[in-house]
Amino acid sequence: MAVNALVAKADTDLAIRVAITDTTASMTYVDNDNAVTLDWQDGTVSTEDSDITYVGQAIFEISSFNLTDVGAMFKKAADLTGSSNNQQLQINEYNTGRVLMTVTTSPESQTIFFRQDATVINWLKFDTTPDVAEALQDISTGTDVIAVGLNDQGLYADSVVDSSTIQRVVRPAKLPAYSALRSGSSDLTPFNPAILNASTLASLLSVTAPELAGNPNPSATWVIDMRDHLSAPTIRLTVGATTRVYDLSGTDITDQLG
Repeated sequence: MAVNALVAKADTDLAIRVAITDTTASMTYVDNDNAVTLDWQDGTVSTEDSDITYVGQAIFEISSFNLTDVGAMFKKAADLTGSSNNQQLQINEYNTGRVLMTVTTSPESQTIFFRQDATVINWLKFDTTPDVAEALQDISTGTDVIAVGLNDQGLYADSVVDSSTIQRVVRPAKLPAYSALRSGSSDLTPFNPAILNASTLASLLSVTAPELAGNPNPSATWVIDMRDHLSAPTIRLTVGATTRVYDLSGTDITDQLG
């Protein structure tokens, strides 16, 4: 395999970038704080004159990524984008230390992202149970959260980093999850997002929101938090100028809250 030849020549499995096409492969690794790029073509490995520099990018183990069937990844990306022109797979840092695989085409089409195990990061609609379940998994950081919501950016989770910093992890519909920090504080009680039911949340968009709006495709948002000081978080669904409150099973409890 071309990547194995690159790793053998570099004498390291650690890299900051890998790129693979149907006929070539390259690997960029760090040597004495300098980026070195090796190129494989027609069975020959050579040092490439590259403009890639090392500026603290995440360093990853190439062997931790599933490259056993790059052709299948190219086919999946072509099925999603409708293009297979000059496909290239890359492994590099996506956001705040998170390394992912991508497949792009030239001329440029929609980038398709893959996880470490080579499964695709699906395009989501947030109104089906599998899509919401995937989004909830992607925003999970293993810590309690103060809010989980859905807006025009995607499905998100907020958590407290310290007394003056909030972290938001967002899973957009067609992109991997990313995180960002902002200044702020919160007196909301944290909760474990594992208690959320993907089927209930999907139903809010597919059934409840259309009923409230009186049309099949309304613009809707929701947020889940502990502001009502009940034993469990509540869901606030907003459709147009209407906001209703639901428990985690999807039962409307707006009138009970007074």
